[in-house]
Amino acid sequence: MIDKSRETRRVSMRLRNGDRSKQAGSNKLTITSHSDDWRMQEQSVTMTVRDAQTLKRFLNENLERE
Repeated sequence: MIDKSRETRRVSMRLRNGDRSKQAGSNKLTITSHSDDWRMQEQSVTMTVRDAQTLKRFLNENLERE
């Protein structure tokens, strides 16, 4: 099972994959955007690993490489 996290100053990411429980939502990626503004709460996006792989392909194809 994979359970990895990464944080930057503004974004937290957590990937859970390979959970054999087969429960809905057990294999997912969650991205949370932190705000320095007290008026704006954290914003989170949660998606399945399959959707995350599609997003990865889209970004790789459309973001310029430096």
